[in-house]
Amino acid sequence: MRYLFIINSICDPKKLHKLENAIAALDENTRALIELRYTQYAGHAMEIATEISDLYDEKVTIVACGGDGTVHEVVNGMAYRSTPLVVIPLGTSNDFARSVLPAHIFNNPTKIVSMLKEIKIVPIDLIRIDSYDVLGNHLPMWSEFCVNVASIGIDTQALLDADEVLAKKRKQSYASKTGIYFKSVLKLLKLRSYRLDYNLELVDSDVNEISENEKFLTISICNGKYYGAGFCPAPNAKMDDGVLDICAVEKLTWWKSIKTLFKYKNGRHIGCQGVRVFKATSGIITCKDNSFQLLGNCDTKIFHGHRIRFEVFPEALNVGIVPNEKV
Repeated sequence: MRYLFIINSICDPKKLHKLENAIAALDENTRALIELRYTQYAGHAMEIATEISDLYDEKVTIVACGGDGTVHEVVNGMAYRSTPLVVIPLGTSNDFARSVLPAHIFNNPTKIVSMLKEIKIVPIDLIRIDSYDVLGNHLPMWSEFCVNVASIGIDTQALLDADEVLAKKRKQSYASKTGIYFKSVLKLLKLRSYRLDYNLELVDSDVNEISENEKFLTISICNGKYYGAGFCPAPNAKMDDGVLDICAVEKLTWWKSIKTLFKYKNGRHIGCQGVRVFKATSGIITCKDNSFQLLGNCDTKIFHGHRIRFEVFPEALNVGIVPNEKV
């Protein structure tokens, strides 16, 4: 088995240095099986992943080194291919990695380099997001596969605010992004809600779950448990069950919003007033505001549209996990 490392070249230099040292510390025979590719522009990781998957199929393992944005690009170049994916979390928010790596590996990501030959490959699900404009035209630039979480509402605006602050401060640490994101959500709770309709195809029901013209703070479509640099909208999500966990948070009073937010952060919001959770395989979400625009993110990548359709695609990606650990 050969290994192709796709490395986000704008990662924290200290993290990159540790990664390169970990590779250099391998024995000569193992190093000979490794090739490094550094991304040069947006979308480059997807191009590399597509090229390598097409050329070598299951004879190579792609190792995505970066954050959720890097993983998102790589996944969209590998969906429904046999090539396995291993993730080394080096970004500011590594939420997908939190669901596939145990804590002792997540907090020591370069340890994965020494364990490459021990990694177990398992199939997991993907979410397909398709966006449409107000006339019903498909928007391919905002339609992609999602491996972790797609969401709509104030959490996406908070993500934009956090990234803007980080860009100005040039800080790229997990702790700083978590704090900035949290403060942004608190600010937005006073200002924003979204009038949406949803129509969900539930797992254990012949009748769809439908809302009409209601106000929501956020709706998250979850394959994994975490997003937003550690928030836990779907504590019961499994990436290999062919099911999506949907969490819709209604517009609440300021005080109830604050109480719910703290529980939402730690995955303790299930059963709270104004929180609706569902198990679904597909659905449609439509914006009812005058702007006719949804503001959403797909593994941290921003998308827009008047309406989105989502669907789970079971076992669409092969992912490397630590032996004896469940996804």
